[in-house]
Amino acid sequence: MTPRSDAEFERLRVESRDRIERAALRVFAERGLEAATVREIAREAGVSQGLLYNYYPGKQELLAALFRRGMRDVDASLAAGAPDAAAGGDGAAALRRFAAGAMAIVREHLDYWRISYMLRWQPGVPEALRGELDAWTARIVAALAAHVGGAGPGAEARARLLFAAVDGVAQHYALDPEGYPLDAVLDALAATFAPRVTAAPG
Repeated sequence: MTPRSDAEFERLRVESRDRIERAALRVFAERGLEAATVREIAREAGVSQGLLYNYYPGKQELLAALFRRGMRDVDASLAAGAPDAAAGGDGAAALRRFAAGAMAIVREHLDYWRISYMLRWQPGVPEALRGELDAWTARIVAALAAHVGGAGPGAEARARLLFAAVDGVAQHYALDPEGYPLDAVLDALAATFAPRVTAAPG
């Protein structure tokens, strides 16, 4: 039998982590964080408890990993939708593309986002991730400021409001992807938050 390569071991590790995290989402959603057990999560994932503990010391660490998965999704949507200053053009259109990109990621990982919104306020998790969450939020707000007029007066507050608005749209869409009027809402969001341009005096 040919020994596995380092790349093969890494692929198996990634697959195992993904299987465990997806199983944890299902078990947490069904049982709640307090009632769910590592044994149930391992059984749902089709792995041994020992393997699960090899990757995650306990339930809190698993839930933290799920939140980090969401952070990576948001980071990816920001990278894909970053405004191109060199391109110029319509700020509302750029913002619309960014928001549509964020919703595409929610659509692609719909089961994750639907469940993760229910888990967001589980006791202990925000506190355990406080430093990471604060740094992540600051990074997102700084990136979104470019969508609402850069560093001008009130830009940070508008960026935080945009963050809350996009997050709210994602929640509503995740709850009702078939019935939610996503395109109309994204059009309204872009029109509402597009950078305000003041004409230069003639």
